[in-house]
Amino acid sequence: MFHSRGYAITGKYLKYIDGYTARGLEIDFSKIRHPKETISSEDIFNNYRGYVKGRINSFYTLRVGYAEEKILYDKTDQGTISMAWVYSGGLSLGFLKPIYLSVDVFGDDGDMYAEIIRYTGETNPANINGEANFFRGIEETKFQPGVYLKTGVNFDYQFLDDKITNLEAGLIYDYYVREVPIFYEDSQDVNWSGFFQLYITVNFGYKLNK
Repeated sequence: MFHSRGYAITGKYLKYIDGYTARGLEIDFSKIRHPKETISSEDIFNNYRGYVKGRINSFYTLRVGYAEEKILYDKTDQGTISMAWVYSGGLSLGFLKPIYLSVDVFGDDGDMYAEIIRYTGETNPANINGEANFFRGIEETKFQPGVYLKTGVNFDYQFLDDKITNLEAGLIYDYYVREVPIFYEDSQDVNWSGFFQLYITVNFGYKLNK
């Protein structure tokens, strides 16, 4: 899945309850970016890795929910396209991972060496090399519980009856019980509790007759 705030991996397991309606489970793991995110390069010596100025946490979410699909226009013949309305909702568990930067500092002996620091966003250190290894600070990850709703349409163009290949597009809304602190805040209200996203997904899989 690609959406207006990032990307995701998504999966569904649906069971047809009649010829036109399927219900089941949906799971997404998604990266969510803030619209203020832009890559900065501010090291006075050849910055080799970008970082996002002011972003103090990376934000991901795991969505688990109920999903339903209703066929609006069925295939009239093999090789034609069907269209279905899809909607889902459930738990959206957010993960906030702190950002660490690699910076160059001068030691007491006058030599320069690299140091890893947690980025607070209050000030921007000089001589920034960029973000540190992704796994630095992962043990400090905090959880943000919330809920989500998703709705869209998909177009099934698979020629074979036992396979699934369709294109899905629609809207997602995630809402969390607390404000999500992606950016450092001073006097500006830059962090939110809710996130709208437009999405497009390529789904593929199989149909099993039991």
